[in-house]
Amino acid sequence: MNKILRFTLAFILPFFLVSCFAPEDDDVTIELNPGVDTVEINTEFIDSGATSKAFGFKVDNEVIYDDVDITAVGTYHIVYEVEYKSVTKTITRIVNVVDETPPTGNLNAGIDTISVGSSWVDASVTVFDNSLGDVTITVSGNVNSNIAGEYIITYILEDPSGNQSSIERYVFVIE
Repeated sequence: MNKILRFTLAFILPFFLVSCFAPEDDDVTIELNPGVDTVEINTEFIDSGATSKAFGFKVDNEVIYDDVDITAVGTYHIVYEVEYKSVTKTITRIVNVVDETPPTGNLNAGIDTISVGSSWVDASVTVFDNSLGDVTITVSGNVNSNIAGEYIITYILEDPSGNQSSIERYVFVIE
């Protein structure tokens, strides 16, 4: 019986007493849990949530606003709210979706060794970008099919966020 009384006094009584008093503003807290708040476009974002307490005891909170769109570069918000008796508090997590990954490219198969006087046809490149946006391809270099030699064609790939990469094609004109 003595153990039950001690348990009641130590654990149950504080909960009972706390619930009898109206909380003041300082009695209720809400804090963001640590997490990754900057994510690359079109990758997974895991919300680490928030922790709320009333009188030092953990209480539930809820997400009342979340506009995070991982498919578009931008700044987004998640708003958490805790409501305990007469006290309501909110806190906002700011999530940045960024595009810092340059596009990638692969040379399309083509005939890159030709005889002097023949025509060379540029087979171009196939590109992929994590933003799924349009990639601008700028081609530099030229092939003089009348002069034997090694020629370099450079493809500069640029995504909508300004990230760039390049890939080179070697063309051989032989006699």
